[in-house]
Amino acid sequence: MTPCVATIHDLSCFGRCSLTVAMPVLSAMGIQCCPIPTALLSTHTGGFEGYSFLDTTVEMEKIAAHWQT
Repeated sequence: MTPCVATIHDLSCFGRCSLTVAMPVLSAMGIQCCPIPTALLSTHTGGFEGYSFLDTTVEMEKIAAHWQT
């Protein structure tokens, strides 16, 4: 059986961080990743100004509820 993990992290659309790094690393280890993005950002927050940010807390709750069914 393949291990499965909820990968709870933000998703930065530019930069080498967040879900864009966690998912391939865990996948390479043979772990199935089920992402739950906490936020959607246009870039990571280190060194960039004026980035966009979307809080996905409400969607996280909906995702978790759907998974429980």
